[in-house]
Amino acid sequence: LLIAASCVLIACLGLTGLALDHAFRESALVAVQERLQAQVFMLLGAADSDSDGQLTLPNTLPEARFSTPGSGLYAQVLDRDGALIWRSASLLGMKLPPLPSLPVPGQLIFQQIDATDATPLFSLNFTVSWEISTGNYRYYTFQVAETRRGFNDQVAGFRRSLWGWLLISALVLLL
Repeated sequence: LLIAASCVLIACLGLTGLALDHAFRESALVAVQERLQAQVFMLLGAADSDSDGQLTLPNTLPEARFSTPGSGLYAQVLDRDGALIWRSASLLGMKLPPLPSLPVPGQLIFQQIDATDATPLFSLNFTVSWEISTGNYRYYTFQVAETRRGFNDQVAGFRRSLWGWLLISALVLLL
């Protein structure tokens, strides 16, 4: 009876643990995407055009991590041809991998990047059609990236806690 109950309990708690782990991981991914989207919109709000119609961004941004080299939060702006227009100071000594293709205006593309010269990143790309004069538009792609370190630490912490509590629950129920 104890062996049968143990097998059923392990199966049920194991499946519950896997389901909770998957749900937490998906929820954490959505949170990362929403955080990066907020950063893109912050950059859009700070962007302006100069007298020549070129896109400009201020030297200091509301998010201090964009100004700190190696902070784990990076941004750059590309033109329609993929040429670099602006990059955050946090990208000092680094390069974000080139995009396979630029998104169409209004489209958000969230992806995981395995950079060769840095830690793995989450990246969100958003292209806008910027009106520089009446009927005259330029396309700019805003790319914001964040290291996966914080995400991985969060998921690992949750997994340790989850499996620890499920193990304790299984032992208490078996006793």
